[in-house]
Parts: sequence; structure tokens; C-alpha cells
Amino acid sequence: MKRLFLTIALLTASLSAWALTPNKVVFPDIEGYKTLKGDFHIHTVFSDASVWPATRVTEAIWEGLDVIAITEHIDTRHQKLRKEGLFTDKCDRDCSYRIAAKAAKRTDLIVIQGGEITREMSPGHFNFIFVKDNDEICRKAELFNDSHPKAAEEALKEAQAQGGFAFWNHPQWNKHAPNETKWYKEHTKFLKAGLFNGIEVYNMEYCPEAHDWALKYNLTMFGNSDAHEPFFSLIDYQNGGHRPLTLVFAKERSEKGVREALDDRRTVVFAEKNIYGREDWVRKLYEASVKIKNVRWTEKRVYVTIENLSSVPVRFAKAPGAEQWSYQREAELPPLSTATVVIAALQKDHKYQPITADEVQMNLFVENFHIGAHKPLEVKYTFKRK
Repeated sequence: MKRLFLTIALLTASLSAWALTPNKVVFPDIEGYKTLKGDFHIHTVFSDASVWPATRVTEAIWEGLDVIAITEHIDTRHQKLRKEGLFTDKCDRDCSYRIAAKAAKRTDLIVIQGGEITREMSPGHFNFIFVKDNDEICRKAELFNDSHPKAAEEALKEAQAQGGFAFWNHPQWNKHAPNETKWYKEHTKFLKAGLFNGIEVYNMEYCPEAHDWALKYNLTMFGNSDAHEPFFSLIDYQNGGHRPLTLVFAKERSEKGVREALDDRRTVVFAEKNIYGREDWVRKLYEASVKIKNVRWTEKRVYVTIENLSSVPVRFAKAPGAEQWSYQREAELPPLSTATVVIAALQKDHKYQPITADEVQMNLFVENFHIGAHKPLEVKYTFKRK
């Protein structure tokens, strides 16, 4: 009996520990905007996934997200419940959105109506959000066969007519890009027609080509999960894992605020302990996240205390321009932590010399804050003697 009680106690403790595992990603607001955490590419049992829409709401709240979009594959061949004869006349291609929206009604989570059109390459798969009638979008697409570019074009035209916002999904997906990630003539045509305005920089993995295309063509950057399975089976929460996120810098915490921010390209991507985006927004996020708390001068050293207010472990490397000063060439500032950097004059005869200058400089590459394909953010600090 004691052994039974002990087993139950251990099991209860394990479940409690799992339930209390810190997993909510933390980011500070930047000046003038609220930092909203979003996932704009999620599937449920109403297309080809295995999760009920209300569960997607529960998962998002548990992870501390602010906004999600339900984006089922609207193509008939992906409509699993329809194939199995479980659809009725009252259950259309927007049914999963309505279930999720109802589940989120008494919460702070914003749920956006969306869909995904899944055509062959080119042009590939596109998501559209802020739409109203996925059945009509599907009807326009299925006037053409899968391999005809007109299928995606007509679907995107209908999504645009409904006030939608479209983005190109996973350009690097191996099934569509087995040898190289390419921008096709159809993408140029769609872009010129205003049929899509964003691109996934991260889906399953980072796509450097998509990052550079977003910069070149002024596209909104997205980092999304494209989840089909339950998140507890996809993410190692116990060891600090997280889903990919689109960080949206919104003027207000509302669906309207999210849409205005996406239209204005105010996003960065957070995935696998990295930040990806445009330099201006990446820099603003860095400056809001990493703060100099204290600077203390002594005869031979300057002690700089730095605080990280975010869930990103910030990785630093020494950058050119401060060669006369000695400080750690590589360092990592863990999430939500404080550390001290020691700056000294270069050694002479293996000894540190007194600091005679009235200011010291620290130049750093922030190696996991990317402002282009394989291009880290650079920051420069000057500390003056008081």
C-alpha cells in the first residue's frame, strides 16, 4: 500500500512539474508598440491535422500567445472530415475557425480567420488571413487543375476581394525545392498584381532566400509552426522548446491592430533561439530587450552589467572597431538574466594597464539577431568616465 501511495505521489509530482514547466515566451514591448506573439499557420482535424480547433486555442493560451490564425487546407482533397462523410450542409470550410473563435471568446487570445491553397510549384502554397468565405476561395481555385498557376491566382484574387492578406508558405520545402529555393515568374506576376504581401522566413527551418526576398520585395516576414499534430508531441517544452513565432509590433492589441502592423511590415521572426527580420525592427527589439543596468569604473577595468529582458539567449561576438579594448570575444546572455562584462586596456608584459582614457568602447555582433541572410546585427557601446 505504501508503495502504491508512493507511486501515485511521484506520478502526481511529475504531472504537476509538467503542468508548471515555464514555456511562455517573454518579449518586451518596443517604444510606441505592443509586442504580440503570433502563429499564423495552424491546421486542425477539419483538413489534414489531428487536433480539434478548441485545443489549438488551449495550446496557444498555455504558451502565452496573443494571436493565432486557423488556416486549413481548403482544397477538397484535404478536407478529411468531408471525405469521411462527417460534414453537413451547416459545416463549411470556415467551421474550424468558428469553433476556435467561440472557444477563445472569453479569453484574451485573438483568433483570425484564414485558409491555405495548396498548389504545385510553381507557385506553391499560399496562406490568406482576414478572409470571410473559404468555400468561395476554394471554388475559384478548383476551376483549374492543381498544376495550373491560374488556380492559385484566382484563389488569391478572391481572397484579396474579401479583404484578405496573403503570404507565400515555406519556399524551401524539399518537396517543392529539392535542389534549390527559387523565385518563379508567377511570384513576380502575383507580387506586381498585389496578390500577396508576405513570406514565411521560417517554417520547419530558416529560409535565408526568403529573408532576402522579404527585404528585396518589401514583404512582411512570418515565422509559423504549420502544425498538424498536437504541440506537446512537437515541442520539447521541458527543455525550453518553443514553436516558431511571428512577433507583431502593433499599435493596439486587437485584430485591427494586427492587420495594420502586417500591412506596415512591422514583424520579426523568433525561432530556435534566433531572431530574423529587418534591421530597424530587429534593432528596436534588441534595444528593448537588452539593457545596460550599471557601469562601474576602476583603475584598470570597467565593469558593465547587462540585463536580458526577453526569452532569447543573446549571443555576442566581438566586432571590429574596438581593438584597443580587451573584453570577452564570445559570450551568451541567457534569457531573463543579468551578467557583467569586464573591459580593460590591452595587456603589456602580460599585465593589464591603467585606463587613462575618459571613455571605452565595446563593439559587438549579436550573432542570433539576423538582419539578412547570415548577417548579424551590430551594436556599439561607448561608456564615459563620470
